[in-house]
Amino acid sequence: MEVMIENSLDDDIVSNLGLSKEDIKNYQFRICYEDVDAAGIVYHARYFGIADRARTESIRRLGGTTSELYKKDGLVLVVREAEIHYRKPLYIDELVIVKTNIITTLGASCWLSQVFFRDEEIVTELKLQLVCLKKGSYQPVPFPKKWKKIMEAMM
Repeated sequence: MEVMIENSLDDDIVSNLGLSKEDIKNYQFRICYEDVDAAGIVYHARYFGIADRARTESIRRLGGTTSELYKKDGLVLVVREAEIHYRKPLYIDELVIVKTNIITTLGASCWLSQVFFRDEEIVTELKLQLVCLKKGSYQPVPFPKKWKKIMEAMM
């Protein structure tokens, strides 16, 4: 799996927030007891939960929340497809940075990469597709204008 890491956040959005481009995309996380197996190694499924928190925080930093998307727009985001590549294990008490980047947007969906770093070392790469669905019917619908801007800012 090849994951592209870009740094092309919309400068106007970022400067209005008072955050750097890296602050928007990067999520720092300490591996806790609940994340590991008996050997002290992060359990494989936990990477998806950590990745979810990282992308949720990146979106929140740009002014969006999934609860607002649901309540205001009647929409939900779901993972349609996911691919993960484990390079090296993570251990309890390690400090990890997850970098989230939108790869591409397509009307009602987007592809993104999330790369887990220990110091400067890439330890895990995740690539997934998020789809925007209308609650109730669960039919794909285009992202609202605000969310399109958020996605563009994360490219």
